[in-house]
Amino acid sequence: MKWLYGLFLLITLNSSGYAACFLARGTLTTLTIPSQTLIIDADAPVSVDRPFARIDSLPITARIGYDDCDRGTEYGRQLIYLTNREISNQLYATDIPGIAVKVLWTNGRDGYGGYPKRQTMVFPNGILKGTFDYEPGSAYRLEFYKVADTLSLSTNADAQLLPLGIIAYNYLFTPTPSSYSMRLNLGALTLKSIPSCTLDSSKTIDFNRVNANGLAQGVYRDLHFKISCRSDYQRFSPRASISAQTLSSDHQSIKVTDSAGQDDRLRISIYDSNKNLLLVDGTRSESLNNIASLGEANFTWQAVLRPGLNSPPAAGPFTAYAEIQFTIE
Repeated sequence: MKWLYGLFLLITLNSSGYAACFLARGTLTTLTIPSQTLIIDADAPVSVDRPFARIDSLPITARIGYDDCDRGTEYGRQLIYLTNREISNQLYATDIPGIAVKVLWTNGRDGYGGYPKRQTMVFPNGILKGTFDYEPGSAYRLEFYKVADTLSLSTNADAQLLPLGIIAYNYLFTPTPSSYSMRLNLGALTLKSIPSCTLDSSKTIDFNRVNANGLAQGVYRDLHFKISCRSDYQRFSPRASISAQTLSSDHQSIKVTDSAGQDDRLRISIYDSNKNLLLVDGTRSESLNNIASLGEANFTWQAVLRPGLNSPPAAGPFTAYAEIQFTIE
């Protein structure tokens, strides 16, 4: 009988250990925000109120529910890695200086709340035990903020904002990772900055009065322009090309329309800063490399007016149009 009594006592103690607030619906859940690249403009304003990027996880689709929970049982939200990086209320420094993140959670109904947060269970009408559920629609959100005027990014490596893995969790009983009910896992989140540039105004090339002798030699005019860019990579490298809607069959010149509407009597060729002929279909370009951020990149091109067919153009004004296009690296 002593042996039977001892066995009965052991079973009683085990049963009472699992009675309070046990998982009755669903399973412990990990939600993931997959790898992606966020984009920021170099001239984006500093703000702790307006994020420049927002990413949501998928929500849970089934309840995660607990039964027989005691009033006063602790639950809440907690962070991993970011805990000691708070720079203002629930706003945390990322691994890129000048960029901060808010980690948010929603129950699918009542908006989003930040991290960390500690709460205790309270049930209606003063009852001492009840159920506790994470509802379908519960999900995570990350909001990213620019908190410094200038960033220092490198072109040699990906600018990763946060480490891979678990970064936040919702817990029951104690704020430890092993006590999670649902948690957020991150893929690689990287940042790319787009330079912000100021261009010259439109350029008008005036060839003035020209005659047959001048055309035979070619009439040369400067086509100088510049671009200035603010870059979070400290330097920028612009590439310029030119495109025209009316171009010669060999794409080497722009057709000019004379006063009679004829576009086969005159041609304009464009040469880059190194006197290389540019195709006017945008396929040839000139690059200027490693210009300091906010510095000016100056292009010193040249436009040359030449005759087209043997027939002379009609007397009077003539026009041609083209567009200079930039690619910034």
